[in-house]
Amino acid sequence: MRGWLLDTNIIASLTAPNGAPAVKAWVAAQDEMMLYLSVISLAEYDKGIHQLPEGYPLRTRYVANRDAIEARFGARVLPVTNKVMLRWGALAGRIKRETGPPPPVIDTLLAAIALEADLYLVTRNAKDVIGTGVVVFNPWEDDPSAFAIMR
Repeated sequence: MRGWLLDTNIIASLTAPNGAPAVKAWVAAQDEMMLYLSVISLAEYDKGIHQLPEGYPLRTRYVANRDAIEARFGARVLPVTNKVMLRWGALAGRIKRETGPPPPVIDTLLAAIALEADLYLVTRNAKDVIGTGVVVFNPWEDDPSAFAIMR
């Protein structure tokens, strides 16, 4: 693997004042250029912002935080490409055929992005991507030394 795709729950933990110390420590120990974000996570952030009432006192702060995250990741914000969508379709169809219920769309899209980009998926939601083939790193539970990065 060549890096790490951070799920929205990782960003939420990093930006929260009382976020998980294990997550913050793990991210602090990484080469930032190996950390990636999906446009999906930015959209999830926007969804949360736009669920707030107009005039909500912290809304401006959340928008500024989202903009800062996007600027910080820059070219490391990965898009949803045609290849990603085709991979997602194959994964979602196969998982539904094999298990019955459809898999969660957002989580399996993140898995497809990670697979296309040769990245580990860093998330707390490992159960939501079972069967996709993505390698999941859960900084709340996993030992980072078991996950090698190829440079």
